[in-house]
Amino acid sequence: MRKLVLAFCALLIGGSSAIGQRSESEIALREYFIDAEFFLAQEYYLDALNDYLQVYRRGYENNANINYRLGICYLHIPGQKQKSIEYLQKALASVSEKYKESSLKETNAPIDAYLFLGNAYRVNNRLEEAIASYRQYKALLPENEKELHAYVDQQIEACATATSFMGKPVGLYLENMGNLVNGNNDDFRAVLSGDGNTLLYMHQLPFYDAVYFTRKLADGSWIEPVNITPQIVSDGDQYICDVSYDGKTILLAREDEYNSDIYISTYVDNSWTPSVALGAGINTKYWESHACFSKDGETLYFTSNRAGGVGQMDLYKATRNAMGLYTNIVNLKELNTPLNEDAPFITDDGKRLFFSSQGFVNMGGYDVFVSEISDEGAFGAPKNLGYPINTTDDDVFYYPLDNGKTSLMSRIEDDGFGIRDIYHVYYTKPIKPELVIATAMATRPSAEETEKQVIPTPAVEEPLPEVVAETTQKQEIPEAPKKEREIVEVPPLLFEFDRSTLTTTGERVLKRILVVLEMNPTATLELFGFADPLGAESYNLALSTRRAQTVLDYLVANGADPTRLKATGKGETEFIATNTFSDGRDNPNGRYYNRRVEFEISGVDTLQVKIMRDDIVPPELKIKK
Repeated sequence: MRKLVLAFCALLIGGSSAIGQRSESEIALREYFIDAEFFLAQEYYLDALNDYLQVYRRGYENNANINYRLGICYLHIPGQKQKSIEYLQKALASVSEKYKESSLKETNAPIDAYLFLGNAYRVNNRLEEAIASYRQYKALLPENEKELHAYVDQQIEACATATSFMGKPVGLYLENMGNLVNGNNDDFRAVLSGDGNTLLYMHQLPFYDAVYFTRKLADGSWIEPVNITPQIVSDGDQYICDVSYDGKTILLAREDEYNSDIYISTYVDNSWTPSVALGAGINTKYWESHACFSKDGETLYFTSNRAGGVGQMDLYKATRNAMGLYTNIVNLKELNTPLNEDAPFITDDGKRLFFSSQGFVNMGGYDVFVSEISDEGAFGAPKNLGYPINTTDDDVFYYPLDNGKTSLMSRIEDDGFGIRDIYHVYYTKPIKPELVIATAMATRPSAEETEKQVIPTPAVEEPLPEVVAETTQKQEIPEAPKKEREIVEVPPLLFEFDRSTLTTTGERVLKRILVVLEMNPTATLELFGFADPLGAESYNLALSTRRAQTVLDYLVANGADPTRLKATGKGETEFIATNTFSDGRDNPNGRYYNRRVEFEISGVDTLQVKIMRDDIVPPELKIKK
């Protein structure tokens, strides 16, 4: 869900008529700022951070506006949120109520800097400082900003709740799922089939977040996880939501710049089918961020900010009709608040609904709650799962197992392999955990060898049945070697018909390639442009050359050394998808994949680079060999 909405308009940055009067350094500076503003508005925080830092290092170290923007970026990047405090504190050196959005000439920060600093203090457990910053913000807010006043009051109350909950922690064991699943970056949103044999999750790659998939073999071992992003035909914009009980169907949330919809894919002939939209009724012009199945697949729980809800993002329930469509949509009003709810999961027995919420009594941001469901289908009052399941940061995507007695969660822990790792969470001491997927485990050590006390004696005001334990140890995994180098998959850039301009997705890929080139000073990059067969051969050759040159020009304009780059046009050759149907009719969907620029990278030492080609083409569009 888009939590931060920033007005973005290039016209506010200034017109283009005076470009000829500006130095190249001034033009580059403004381009970095414009790109950063765009990425921030789209919540691509890492991309925005890299561009804002380019501005910061060019004489803007004491600019309150740039420090404010950097603070926001760090506040939304897992593993780096503590860095936000330094920049937001600097931003407060110059705060103005007459703040001008999206202007490089702006030298002040808005009063919202106090709010973001309060959030930064809160997520870093500096709760007294958070309360002080929230109160300063509230004092500067106009009286008519009723919703913001209510939000700030809720954050102040959350800090008090956090102090109380952290003094009464819930006992639990955390077991890292091992370095076959958890890599050096970010691993999150893990889901498991009912039989425990199919696992899917998100894995952060340098260019995008990929959907990974693994299955358990008959001997109980797990296969090497596979990146199925090309199979489902995702452009890095689809995120796993749930897997059916039988492990053969997955739900995904597909996000673009304006909308989020629920998509579905099935496992057929050892491959996942291209994902398709779930259909009208569930998907709307509004934001549908998440969906999950009941055990029998007859009920769908999902979240949406459609009109008519209780708050912003609300929880909904739908049932499947005789035609297989999910209809009879009901707002779960008893579980929704004026703020946001997200990531619902129903247990296999249908008796508990787990979800995340910014409302109710929580510790700040999103907390995980559970509602007990009566035999008549009534939802009970939500109960907060307590600390340390919940923290002062956003706690979203709690995947219950064994009817809620255990779960999968992503967490930042000292024994992790990357930023966030996927953990199996137990509330009672695990006798023989079976979910761990560690490459370096020949035998499991004894409990005496692996127990380590990490949390004080647990206590909670309202313990959940069969959930809260009396022990507080954390199960450790024997130290396994970390992966030496991340495998980076480089997809080709695709172009619209008769166009050589970059798409937003293309720019995001190139931003990451710039990082790879910077990390590897001896690396070289070759660019090969291609065209589909429509039009004259000579024209298509020129068009393919322009496409390759456009990519090269973009990289050079953003700091790449031109002596390490080479661009070549290959025209209407080396098709990777069919251009026509079997009856000879034009196939525009196939031609789309032939309008591309491919990469060849040499001399990379810090990463393992896999160049993608026809991997991105859906099976039905591939050329028959």
